[in-house]
Order: sequence, then structure tokens, then C-alpha cells
Amino acid sequence: MIYAASTHIGRRPRNEDSLLVPDAGAPPLAAVADGMGGHAAGQRASSLAVEELKAAFSDAAQDDLLRSLRLAINAANHSVYMHAETEPGCRGMGTTLVLALALPREYIAANIGDSRLYCLREGVLTQITEDHSLVNMMVASGVITREEAARHPQRNIITRALGTSAYEEADYFRRPWNEGDLLLLCSDGLHGALTDEQIAEELLLTRPLQETADALVRRALEEGGTDNVTVVLVRNTGGDAA
Repeated sequence: MIYAASTHIGRRPRNEDSLLVPDAGAPPLAAVADGMGGHAAGQRASSLAVEELKAAFSDAAQDDLLRSLRLAINAANHSVYMHAETEPGCRGMGTTLVLALALPREYIAANIGDSRLYCLREGVLTQITEDHSLVNMMVASGVITREEAARHPQRNIITRALGTSAYEEADYFRRPWNEGDLLLLCSDGLHGALTDEQIAEELLLTRPLQETADALVRRALEEGGTDNVTVVLVRNTGGDAA
């Protein structure tokens, strides 16, 4: 596997996004978290989540990877929740989380909130995760269309967030993938500024993976995005993590 990542503060006072790409020899786990809570609490929530996720999964048994991911997400949730309960100024903080464990023949993914996972295969971009958001519920119930959801004034309201309760359920996905396939993990600073078609345009250009990650972030800002924007890319090279 090869990885690339890029993040930008946008027009916000601080960058409350955090990301994870694996070090050499570490489990092939990538993640993006988008914190919330005001002041510095959102930044703390996302960084805590990523730190705890990395530590908990690295220490988990590797014979049941899905169970290990569940335990690691629960540990991350507990860490953020307890911090919010005990630290002044942090009550109510939380974070989205999207992750992917990239194995040679399959990936295991999970999400809480509206940070997303996409997969690009043979030129077709597919959204894997479903947003836990108010507007997504409205779309599912037929109240508004997806096009209306993209412009809705309540599009930033999420219905699930890591660390806002003692236990929070994630959605899990286990999918096969092939050499040459590409995973995109991103915060809503990307998909809130760019359409899926615009994202696909950038992913389909032939260039080094890091240049693609940087170009996605830059285009989100050029298209008027004001939020923090974070991207992690994972390409299946048919081998182990690199």
C-alpha cells in the first residue's frame, strides 16, 4: 500500500481535523477525525480519538481484525468521553471518525459522523460510508433531494459523534478490493466543497499520490470551502504497507 495525506485550516481559527497514516511496520490503519466542541475542545477531541485508536489497535489481538477495530473505536470513544466529562471547557466535545484497515485483498472500514470513505475502482468513484447527519436522514425519508442537502442550512448537523456519550455505535464495512484501487478518507471540508464528480476528476489524473492529495485540498479551497479540509489516500499496490 502507498499512502498520502494533506490537511488545511481553511478559513477557521484552528484546524480541528486530525489524521492517521501508518508508520513503517505499523498496522495498515488510516483514519480522519473532525472535532467539534468550540475553543480548542474540537481539536483535542479529534487528536485524542486518533491517538487512542492507534494505540488500542496496535495492542489488540490480530486474529479477529473486525473485533479489534470495534474495541479500538470503543477505547477512543471512552477516552474522548472521559476527557469531556472531567476537563473544564471540554464538556460536550466530540469528533467524527472514519477509518480503513487496508489489507491486500480487502479493507475493513468504519465511520461515525459525516467524515467519509470513498473507493475509486476502474474509474468509478463510490461512496462507501453513509453520513450520520440530519440532512442525510431527510434525504433518506424523501423530505429533500441530495442536491438540496448539499445547500441546506442545517447540513453541518450530525446525528452521531464519537465521545458524546459513554457508548457510540459505528457503522462497519468489509469490502474486497484489487490492485490499483484507491481509497479516499476525508472530512466534510472536502465533500462539502466539492461534488463527487469534481473529486473523481482529481483522483483520475495521473500523478504522484501526494500531489493528488494536495490538489484535492487546494481545489476545495478554490471552490469556496471555508472549513478545515483533510484528505487521506490509500492505493492498493498488491503488497503490504509501505
